[in-house]
Amino acid sequence: MAADFDCEHRPEISAIKNCCKIPTLSLTKYNEKCGKYLINGAHITPCSFECVFTASKALNGTSLVVDNIEPILKNVFNNNEQFVDLYMDGFRNCSSQEKEMIKVLKRRHMPVTGKCTPLPAMYSLCSHRYVYINCPEEKWTNSPTCIEAKNYSLNCEFSHSHGPKKG
Repeated sequence: MAADFDCEHRPEISAIKNCCKIPTLSLTKYNEKCGKYLINGAHITPCSFECVFTASKALNGTSLVVDNIEPILKNVFNNNEQFVDLYMDGFRNCSSQEKEMIKVLKRRHMPVTGKCTPLPAMYSLCSHRYVYINCPEEKWTNSPTCIEAKNYSLNCEFSHSHGPKKG
């Protein structure tokens, strides 16, 4: 953690959600198998993430099966190679943090495996954070709010291994 950065004041998510212009996600391909977990038409629950990962064979126990993530991303991003590749880098980066994520879940008394483990959602959020930090320059909004939010993520968030900046 950077000594001169204030990690006490987390940026407002609503103010920063459009800092990186990520294409619209579409998980409709998984609605047949995982539709019972939809909330207002969206896959946002741990059970939904787990269902998508299970249907795609992207999780083996607690370990991410990285090769099986790419087909999910190609469907979700309608073959937008720039973001498929960037999220793949994120999932590769996050798969090396499995032990850290499991420790966090155990500290929070959450199931690591079994009914509706939050682990797939944590992998997804970790990858999303990676993408956010490594957002392509042409997709990034260079506003003071966005710069502050990126600095917060770089200095204060769960993991500090975000990989090389790509642009």
